[in-house]
Amino acid sequence: MESIYQTLMQLPLFQGVSRAKLLELIEKIRFHFLKYEDGEKIASRSDACTHLKFLLSGSIRCEMNTYDGKVKLSQILHAPDIIAPDHLFGRSTTYPANYYAVGQIGMMQIDKSTFMTLMQDEPIFMINLLNILSRRSQKNKECLMSMGTGDLRERLAHWILILTSRNATNIRINARQRDLYSYFGVQRTALLNTLAEMKQEKIIDYTVNEVSILDRSALRDILLEDIEFIKE
Repeated sequence: MESIYQTLMQLPLFQGVSRAKLLELIEKIRFHFLKYEDGEKIASRSDACTHLKFLLSGSIRCEMNTYDGKVKLSQILHAPDIIAPDHLFGRSTTYPANYYAVGQIGMMQIDKSTFMTLMQDEPIFMINLLNILSRRSQKNKECLMSMGTGDLRERLAHWILILTSRNATNIRINARQRDLYSYFGVQRTALLNTLAEMKQEKIIDYTVNEVSILDRSALRDILLEDIEFIKE
């Protein structure tokens, strides 16, 4: 139980909750603890987001793509983390991506109605959720506002930072180059020159069908030096 407490305390949603209160809640509220094996699907894009899902141990692969399927972005998320908290409420309450276990993982989930009760009984959870949602919303707006010239480097950096998590690894964009330059609305030479420049700076590597992000933090630097708001 102590190890679970230490893990949960690393998640923003549980900030400010005492150990005694958390132990009390675990005994009183329906927290479901689950295990998944390597490659097992955790959630699919367009599935209804009816639970808050917490990654307690291990890693998961998150895959999302454009509606036509021509451009796909994947990343590896590591424990402790929370899956799509901004899709539990609002206009779109379906998962934005496909999620798969990488090796054996441990998760905990709380259904939406139980979490709503929890927020009413313990306002700290409501405050923490609002802070999470606000940070994500503010990051998107401030990231966009930081784009000075709107050149392709900035647009690529902006797109990847918004769609990936701060601690994500193995970030990859799978797409044919012609689909990628069409997606960003630029000429083929502009895309290839930008990719070559970013590869030389060791920010990315690329092939004809894939772009790998080697240094996500360097993408933040492209938009603005020492920017505090893109840490999430």
